[in-house]
Amino acid sequence: MKLEDCIKRIDNYMQIDDSHPRLVDVQNCDDMKTFCSHFRVGSNVFKDVADYANFDENPSEADLYNDLHNLSGNVFITGFTTFYKLFGEQKLKELLKNLLSFTTINIHLVVVCYQCKKQLDFLDPRMRNLIYIADGNTGENVRLEFSSLSMQTTKETLSANGIQSVPYFIENHNINHLYVNTKKKKSNYIYSLLDICEQKNAYSLLCSVDSATNELSESFGTTAQWEYALKEISKHKSWYSYVADTFGGSCNLDSALTKWEKYNDNERWMYFISLKLFGEKNGMYLSAVAKNTDYFENIEKELYQKILDFPYSDNNFWKCYNERRLLINYIGISDIQVADYCDWVVSKGKNAIYYLSDMTKREIYLIFKTLNDYRKDYTKSEIMTALEHTYPALYQYLQTYDYKNQLLNNYFDLYKFQKVANYIQPEFLHIVEEQALKRDYIRLLPARCEKTESIDVSNTLVYFMDAMGVEFLSFILAKCRENDLIAYTTLCHCELPSVTAKNKDFIDVFKNRGADFAGSDEKVSLIDDVKHHGSKDCDLPNDEIPSYLSRELEIIERTVKKSATDLQIYKKVILISDHGSSRLAVINNSQNKYKMCENGEHSGRCCRKTRGDEPPSCAIDSEDYWTIANYDSFKGGRMARFEVHGGATLEEVVVPIIEITKAPAEYEFKMLTEKIKFSKRKKNAQIVIFSKSKIDGISVRISTIDKLYFAKSSNGQQFTVSIPELKKSAQYSVDIYLQDNLLKSGLKFCAENTDFKEKDIL
Repeated sequence: MKLEDCIKRIDNYMQIDDSHPRLVDVQNCDDMKTFCSHFRVGSNVFKDVADYANFDENPSEADLYNDLHNLSGNVFITGFTTFYKLFGEQKLKELLKNLLSFTTINIHLVVVCYQCKKQLDFLDPRMRNLIYIADGNTGENVRLEFSSLSMQTTKETLSANGIQSVPYFIENHNINHLYVNTKKKKSNYIYSLLDICEQKNAYSLLCSVDSATNELSESFGTTAQWEYALKEISKHKSWYSYVADTFGGSCNLDSALTKWEKYNDNERWMYFISLKLFGEKNGMYLSAVAKNTDYFENIEKELYQKILDFPYSDNNFWKCYNERRLLINYIGISDIQVADYCDWVVSKGKNAIYYLSDMTKREIYLIFKTLNDYRKDYTKSEIMTALEHTYPALYQYLQTYDYKNQLLNNYFDLYKFQKVANYIQPEFLHIVEEQALKRDYIRLLPARCEKTESIDVSNTLVYFMDAMGVEFLSFILAKCRENDLIAYTTLCHCELPSVTAKNKDFIDVFKNRGADFAGSDEKVSLIDDVKHHGSKDCDLPNDEIPSYLSRELEIIERTVKKSATDLQIYKKVILISDHGSSRLAVINNSQNKYKMCENGEHSGRCCRKTRGDEPPSCAIDSEDYWTIANYDSFKGGRMARFEVHGGATLEEVVVPIIEITKAPAEYEFKMLTEKIKFSKRKKNAQIVIFSKSKIDGISVRISTIDKLYFAKSSNGQQFTVSIPELKKSAQYSVDIYLQDNLLKSGLKFCAENTDFKEKDIL
């Protein structure tokens, strides 16, 4: 019959004096809702099967009958028929017969059945008159999935909390699948009319919650981890939503690593699983790591070591290298992983320099050791290509600096590479021996005292950088550019011997003219300390690899950065050195070669003069001392381990005065030679450019001429540029560069070739 007819019959039943119960069977949850809503009015009483069961337990039929004896009025019973389907056909029929046989004068009893047509097909015609079966579409049988694990209920993935709740969800929701959080087993209901399966663990249940889980191997996590995932994914409805809410979306998993140190262990594991599930859209390296890692415990190891699988010659190598560097910074440096990585990277041999970095002291040490071990196998270009990415500070140190003199350019370019690679080339040793006799630095460079008097030190802070030679100039200028500073450099030579006691006259000169000195002891002695004693941070015990250089670069970089802050107060900061030092004199290991009346000092680089001395040709008379100008030494000097000074090699005596100011918002230049006359035959074309601010080492590019010209200046403001390649009379445009940085473009000058006029006169 129609549902409306069923409702009418029950309405009539409640109006008459009849103690026999009525059974109403509906076929779907919509009809169930309609029927119950109609009668949930007034004093009508509704009792559900869950009212007669403890949590996660079967209902008590005895408690039901006892309760019915004590009730009065109109009573509706729901859920029992659905629950008894778990017990099987026979138990369900027995329940229905018992309920139909129950009589009491106190109540009108209505048992609301759900999809029980077959079980209500009784042979006794008298009972059929008490049964009303509503027509209606019957949905699929509901499949129950038992699990002892709790899962959040969502609209898409409903779960019943406890076995007693099952009838409610079946009779009130259009579902064909229901998760049941219960300790009951399928074996407890061996005759069940409802289809039952068991979820053995959280992983299998999670596969049902979001089918994407099937793409993941259960071995990716522990039981506890999959239980955590089940809880989270049930709450967020899907993996996709979880990743969006927690990590910012599947396309941003690389950025999510920035919070790695804040994640707890479960969140880190969920991140690993998200990588396995979605991969990494933006990062080639992280995607490769995810693909290659099947165990969460290995993800940090893979982040460190996956780069070893990429050939350094691959077009994408440096992209992956830089991504790896960024990701490791996100997750934080792990001493354990660094040590393990370094143990493996040495298998790359000479190519290890492409796979190391400056992120840790251990790797820095290995960079120096690799350069030392394979120094004969590298070209300069190979070293610079690698270091530009792996160790930018060392790359900047090794870059060519224009000392405005070919001897100095060639000498220090070679010196720096030999210092880093820890050896001496015979050709370079020949230059050292030659200069020990010629001593060109005296002719090429002024004494420092000649320059300090003329430097404006008003509102100036001075850093006395003990033992900082000119080898660091390319590095210092690079750091100045990074900090928006302008550096003007003056090259000088120090007094002999090259020791601090003989080379600190500038302190009084600057102080008497109002300059302030940084540091309580008036000097930054850290560089000198490193040169004498090395750095515990950089060097392994008893190891003579020059990785201490990294500490020197750190000290200088910190000083330049501090200078940028100082210039908030001062107009100018000056970095000035007393003397340089020599690594190659230590490597040469020509200790205690010359016997004098007095013992050698400063590792034998100098000794006190006496009347009976017969000095070698490489010794310079410097007042009360003899000073060695090559890599030999006097006897009696204590062997140095890292670097020495006191001698007269170029690296010991050539010193810088570096004036640092803020970079102006815009560099201002003026062409002083707007019109020039030149002879193509004589190649004498020159232009003069004026800079409003003092600036070091500008170069220019002339339109139509594919060449960069270095400008010469005696004061850092007025620059002369010779252009021997100029051929035609025309107007030319000039671009001005500081190192590789374009400072100004579009300056103009007109050039007139006078060769034609000379021919006319003849």
